[in-house]
Amino acid sequence: MVSKPVASFTIPSIYDDTPLDCRIYHPEHFVPNHGESSWRKKGAIVTHPYAPLGGSHDDPVVVSALGEILKQGFVVGTFNFRGAASSRGRTSWTAKPELWDLISFCGFFVHYVNGIRPPWVHHTMRPSESPVISPLSTIQSELPSQADLYEQTDRGMTLLLGGYSYGSLITSNLPNTETILSHFSTVHKGTSEAEIRLRAFHMSTQWNAEVTPRPMRGRSLAVSTHAITLGGEESEPGTRRNSRDSRSSLEFVRRNKDLPRARRSSTRHSTDIDAPLLEEKLGNMRMAEPHTIYLLISPLLPPVSMFATMFNKPGALLKWQGGSPDVTNGDVNPIAEEKFRRHATLAIYGDKDFFTSHKRLRKWAERLTSAIDSHFTFREIHNAGHFWHEEGVDAEMRKCIREWVIDVMGGFSTAHKDEK
Repeated sequence: MVSKPVASFTIPSIYDDTPLDCRIYHPEHFVPNHGESSWRKKGAIVTHPYAPLGGSHDDPVVVSALGEILKQGFVVGTFNFRGAASSRGRTSWTAKPELWDLISFCGFFVHYVNGIRPPWVHHTMRPSESPVISPLSTIQSELPSQADLYEQTDRGMTLLLGGYSYGSLITSNLPNTETILSHFSTVHKGTSEAEIRLRAFHMSTQWNAEVTPRPMRGRSLAVSTHAITLGGEESEPGTRRNSRDSRSSLEFVRRNKDLPRARRSSTRHSTDIDAPLLEEKLGNMRMAEPHTIYLLISPLLPPVSMFATMFNKPGALLKWQGGSPDVTNGDVNPIAEEKFRRHATLAIYGDKDFFTSHKRLRKWAERLTSAIDSHFTFREIHNAGHFWHEEGVDAEMRKCIREWVIDVMGGFSTAHKDEK
């Protein structure tokens, strides 16, 4: 049973400002690493299957996976793609808007996780039924400096990017994390990027204030465990503009040319955010790239994946990462495959999957695993179908996730000690 999220909220998609429903879950305990005085920041995003077929962040497979990851001490984020459940908009035919939905949430999530500072008390957080959140204006003066807020960033946040079915397809097409974060390194007044950063810092600072005991009249306050429910917008009234409203006014030149030409218009010509929260405390910011790992549950391969992307060629959604790919295998995305070989990646699928045959999946997985210096691994679960309804297969899936996360994080800890 997964505990309730500590926060339910919305953010705008940087594709077109479509509001997306989001959730944040915290582990029951934030425990410092052995021999260290601080928590090694660990965050995971798990994306859901195809919305027109009922997919949402409440999908049982998504919930099962996030629950297992939570047990390993990760902060976990989920959201609904456009057209899913109560998120606005509708599912696209090309998957490009959904890709930018995920990039939007990634930007929020990394800023949020880097902003929280768990108190070193081993208590269980139980969100209450009554959501409470303070106005942004009441906590701005309490914000730490940029150096304090990100004192652990350079030590290496671990970011797990996971997806189930259609979610794995979108996750596979993400650019590298550095490229994602560069989209939020400079924000401009009224943009969705600014709104996302404002929301991340508002929520992380609010949570820090809620869980930190404060002395009052000679006594210590009990740690608050209220859940946060947040809608609306963070920007000052009258400053927000739709992402498509001012594309002709773009005068901002990207330093990172890897971002797609079609999306350059989202960072519009405008003055910098003048809210104290961003201008005085944060300003322009480039965070260290997290240690990124990938989890693919029931991944989709062509031809099924091409139905979900309107027959875009493999790699078309990743065109900005190196031009149009040379697809030598006829049915794979070579850019995504290179990413999975370079980063620790686990693919889990069942031998009864009817969307993509297990023989095709096995051939694909074995080829990635056998590559030189590959960090890709896979598990084929006996009798498991695409929806993981069969008896015992959910427990086997969770076991695979648990063992893989423990193994990967153990490797990171060893590497971190060797660096000292």
